[in-house]
Amino acid sequence: MEMHTVFGALSDRNRFNMVTMLGKKPLSVDEIKSELGISQSSTSQHLKVLYQVGLVTFSKKGNFRIYTLRKNELQKAMHFFDHLWDEGLDRLKSKLESKK
Repeated sequence: MEMHTVFGALSDRNRFNMVTMLGKKPLSVDEIKSELGISQSSTSQHLKVLYQVGLVTFSKKGNFRIYTLRKNELQKAMHFFDHLWDEGLDRLKSKLESKK
């Protein structure tokens, strides 16, 4: 998974909200559609993007697709920022120590 594709997918408000919702529990397309107030086709398109970047997976229950957040993949994206934060703090620490 490339980080720029993950962040690109999350830059859309509907997809970000879907990830937030799926972080709480697995949901069907209809449940997501109803909660966000968008069309079935729009919901499916957004979920397809999230699926393609690896943030969600789905299982079939009868005629329904139940989507689940792949939390481990989202954690990889979070680690990306942790790494940047740690590097920034290390640089700040070095600068402050060099001024002593």
